[in-house]
Amino acid sequence: LSARIKAFGPDLIGITMWTYKYKTAYGLISAIKNAHPGIPVVAGGAHVSTLRQDVLRDCDAIDFGVTLEGEITLAELCQGKEYADIKGLLYRRGSEVLYTGDREYIDNLDSVSFPRFNGFQMKKYFLKEMLIISSRGCPYDCIYCPVQMSIGKRLRVRSPKNVVDEVEYWYDKGYRIFNFADDNFTFYEERVYGICEEIERRGLSGLDLRCGNGVRADRVNRKLLERMKTAGFRYIAFGVEAGNNKILANLRKNENIEQIETAIKDACDLGYDVTLFFLAGSPGEGWQDIEDSIHLAKKYQITDARFYNIIPYPATELFEYVKERNLFLYEPREYLNNASAFDDVPVFYTPELSRADRVKALRILKNVRKGILNRALKRKLRPFGIIGKIAAILFSTYFGQLLMRRNMIIRRIAEIVRYRLGRRT
Repeated sequence: LSARIKAFGPDLIGITMWTYKYKTAYGLISAIKNAHPGIPVVAGGAHVSTLRQDVLRDCDAIDFGVTLEGEITLAELCQGKEYADIKGLLYRRGSEVLYTGDREYIDNLDSVSFPRFNGFQMKKYFLKEMLIISSRGCPYDCIYCPVQMSIGKRLRVRSPKNVVDEVEYWYDKGYRIFNFADDNFTFYEERVYGICEEIERRGLSGLDLRCGNGVRADRVNRKLLERMKTAGFRYIAFGVEAGNNKILANLRKNENIEQIETAIKDACDLGYDVTLFFLAGSPGEGWQDIEDSIHLAKKYQITDARFYNIIPYPATELFEYVKERNLFLYEPREYLNNASAFDDVPVFYTPELSRADRVKALRILKNVRKGILNRALKRKLRPFGIIGKIAAILFSTYFGQLLMRRNMIIRRIAEIVRYRLGRRT
């Protein structure tokens, strides 16, 4: 990396940061700064947007920070505008770290060019799949979610034409699998209809479209799901979070279990690959509530159920709940660097579930997921006979899932099989 920086000779080095493993990122930035002390470093991303001044105080090697939407802020920094006049900028003045205040949101997202990844070695990526973000912001108030701090509460969307321009750009380069990573892709029903119509109008056939980041169950209906299916949508995930209305209310999810079940049933009936996202260990959640989540996960012929270890992120209501009651099992600076929603190491406890209870629950839920995956894979791979049965057993295990994530050849073969089987439905 240092050699590439030296060869290129940039005027500014930019780094995007997540909170997970932030200390590793700080170490990398410090090493870059030591090797190239004359080049300023600017950091952005969810970690900077959430923790703001603390990031520059914790890492002396970072010269600037950009919060929220960085397109205009970063451009103005490069243009040499006075720091104090650049909204959304963190900068240093002597020993002080100053912040100029939040920049106004970009309302017209069509004015922001979609990424074309010029210069990237696209063939080295695991999958020939393109991630698309067609909206920004989330208007909801879920107590655990930090997305408002990183991208804002006000929802803004790209037009159907602009979205499909991006799809067509990559379609012409041979891509057929597209994953919409929006937090609220289906929020505006008419926009989704417009995207479907634009795809068909341009003759973009053979698509495998996915809503892999999770959509809200109360923002879909059977008619919409049917229309999405005809346009090429094959996979949909729902952010379920809990198996009953009590815990949904505690999370301020603002939807009910009846709406969730209707959406799951409709999607399964229409032949979607359905994944459900649950949280494990929410405030007020006890063993019976966990059983309700397990019951819901097993009730329908879904493809996968993921039970996430709930993590309190700074600036969320959940974080304040845990802090006020002194329920942390680890200091935030420690767990924010190491903890992951995918781990089975709890970072806080509640009166309903002790640390030991949480560890036990996460292990039980891991086995529930294994069973659901096994049944789903057996259904999918039935045409392959005994080989399909063996593959179903293997890839529903922890080892098999690890293999899928880390072995490029196996993952690509699996995606080819999945794509072809999906085209039959």
